[in-house]
Amino acid sequence: MDELLTCSCQMKTDLENSADAFSFFKENYPLSSLTNNLNALSKQELRCACCLMGVALIKMSQKKTIWERLKVKQ
Repeated sequence: MDELLTCSCQMKTDLENSADAFSFFKENYPLSSLTNNLNALSKQELRCACCLMGVALIKMSQKKTIWERLKVKQ
């Protein structure tokens, strides 16, 4: 999976720079269009979709919750 995240397409760059991954997908890459056409996608399109989902998951896992930001360091 890590090898998928090494590409440097514009969509990946835009996703990495977006403030909200969910909004990015809603505006640029609706999941309904992907899931409704899974059988028609080429191998490369599926790899790109997996790459974008991986980047989004990594981005979301690195976000701090409001409670983590408010937590006082001891």
